[in-house]
Amino acid sequence: MKILATIVAIAACACCAASLWLYAKTLHLYSSSDYGPNSAAMPSYSVGTTEADGNGIFLPSGLLMILGLFLAKFAWNLWNERR
Repeated sequence: MKILATIVAIAACACCAASLWLYAKTLHLYSSSDYGPNSAAMPSYSVGTTEADGNGIFLPSGLLMILGLFLAKFAWNLWNERR
């Protein structure tokens, strides 16, 4: 089980690192003028209390981080398994 836990922990670290890299790349795009170049001319709209401001582009990074944390917890449980 220790070997499997190590493999899962490596996958968890890879997911977390990829998530941080993707977040940095997305933040760079979101902060640049290339993201929504004609958005100033368009009126913003909202549905209920949610405004369509484009923050949904960060969702893949967040989902990847959640996957990495899940795998880390799974590896922790595998490592501490008692028979």
